[in-house]
Amino acid sequence: MLDWGQQASFSTNPIEESDINTNSPVLQYENLPNSAQDPVRRAIESPDGYHTIYGQEDFPEPFNYGDNINPGQGQYVIVYEGQYYRLRTSASGGFFFVYLFYQLPFIIYGILLAAVAFLPSEGLTGPRTEALITVPGIAFHLLGPEFDFPLLTPMQFVKLGILAVIVVLVGLLGSYLREKNILAAN
Repeated sequence: MLDWGQQASFSTNPIEESDINTNSPVLQYENLPNSAQDPVRRAIESPDGYHTIYGQEDFPEPFNYGDNINPGQGQYVIVYEGQYYRLRTSASGGFFFVYLFYQLPFIIYGILLAAVAFLPSEGLTGPRTEALITVPGIAFHLLGPEFDFPLLTPMQFVKLGILAVIVVLVGLLGSYLREKNILAAN
């Protein structure tokens, strides 16, 4: 999740050949390395012409990233399927505490996971409760930062974490109330 603070942005907009700045490098999409083709294609095909990559190790060559954009340094022309596009690449980071806040649902989830791991030894939870907390944990690893967010954006991932914490808390509360009612009935 620390990759969230290292972001490369790709923004594209279609242009006419006559709008090309003579200093801007003109790159053929087909000649780009595979690692660069994917974010460029995603930005072009995106409804808003924008795509973000997380983690500096995934920033593709041959582009430059920074906050000072000039032709050849963050500003390029891409020829994609016969259409010209202005491509701007930039890199940014964020405030460290913001990313810690984004991680809060997963920290709470980890604490709940530790509690659920301890409670069966005390006879306080059953297999349903253990499955309730294990399944979201597996989803976190398959959809999350370890695999560069294959299906969800980071903010969708945070929302999934919040939802999982709520579901687990409701499940634990239900398990506790069920157990209390069983003990009260005896």
